[in-house]
Amino acid sequence: MEPAALERFHSPGKGNGLRSRRSMRPGELLYRDVPFAYVLSKQQLGSVCERCLRRNENLHRCSQCKVAKYCGRTCQKEAWLDHKQECKCLKSIEPNFPPDSVRLAGRIVFKLLRQSVCPSEKLYCFSDLQSNTEQLSEEMKDGLRHLAQTLQLYLKTEIQDESQLPPAIDFFQIFTKVTCNSFTISNGEMQDVGVGLYPSMSLLNHSCDPNCVIVFEGYQLLLHSVREIQIGEEDAEKLAGEEHAWKEVKDAVNEVRYPKSKEEWKHVLARCQNLLRSHKGHLPDTNIYQLKMLDCAMDACINLESWEEALYYGSRTLEPYRLYYPGFHPLRAVQLMRVGKLQYSQGMVPQALETLKQAYNIMKVTHGTDHSLMKALMEIKEECEAMMRIQ
Repeated sequence: MEPAALERFHSPGKGNGLRSRRSMRPGELLYRDVPFAYVLSKQQLGSVCERCLRRNENLHRCSQCKVAKYCGRTCQKEAWLDHKQECKCLKSIEPNFPPDSVRLAGRIVFKLLRQSVCPSEKLYCFSDLQSNTEQLSEEMKDGLRHLAQTLQLYLKTEIQDESQLPPAIDFFQIFTKVTCNSFTISNGEMQDVGVGLYPSMSLLNHSCDPNCVIVFEGYQLLLHSVREIQIGEEDAEKLAGEEHAWKEVKDAVNEVRYPKSKEEWKHVLARCQNLLRSHKGHLPDTNIYQLKMLDCAMDACINLESWEEALYYGSRTLEPYRLYYPGFHPLRAVQLMRVGKLQYSQGMVPQALETLKQAYNIMKVTHGTDHSLMKALMEIKEECEAMMRIQ
């Protein structure tokens, strides 16, 4: 959609906002955006391409820093403008590696120094981004100052004297903007792969009854309407806020977040099974942290090719997903697709077709028919339909 269909405005009580200049239908692509700056998550290094953010088992290593990896020469060439200066910085601190927020801030600094125009600033520029400094506690401010010092050390090879930078480039202020405006970039299965800054999309405000949702295709951000939007109505996306963590389950999830080998996945599954057994009868599957454990156990079983057990855990998540993500929500669509594929693998064709139809009805709105995940869903759905005709 042309950016003219959306406009920036002052949203009472919320500051800046984004609203429609014409009526929108459910499932319409409201906005497609590329990031001002983005980085691959540290945990995904070596398994996901730094440029396109797609998983690939045969990545090519940068010949200079030996850290960044790409699908091939095309991705590496396209990434070079953003990677050229950080490449020297990464080499200078090896074997250490900067936190994701520091690496992202470094890319922002280099982009600001280049003064390059970015498509992501059509509605809202980086310089316009609001920071939440006045709302931060002194402890949080100290944390951001520490990150600013870490950034200074990280950039030392390229920027010897921070005081010589233009006034607009303030390391501390960059972190305050990153903290409250960056987006976690997820892959097709809604798993975190990176973090990026999309200034225009920072205009979106939170709503408990959202009229639009965000999904990603690689590093591109796609904003889709999930219900009718009237002229002048504010576009507000539902931000998936987390409750205060139930410590034992949170620690378990964090501990096994990015396993690399089958042995690590076995450890993940054993940990999940023990926790689920110990809390059986005490926590319902609708408890948010019980749901996280079921999701984690399902992922482990899939990676260990234990399809029947994966289906057992996945089936238990469907009702909680319906409760937590009602209506048109990308997370529910993806979960239905995963469970439908598992049902199909176990020969449960009628059940699989019904589950995949539910996924299709949501995903055509949240992702659109051109999204790669939607195309994969349509393929397996058509296979199920063909099997039903044979039977």
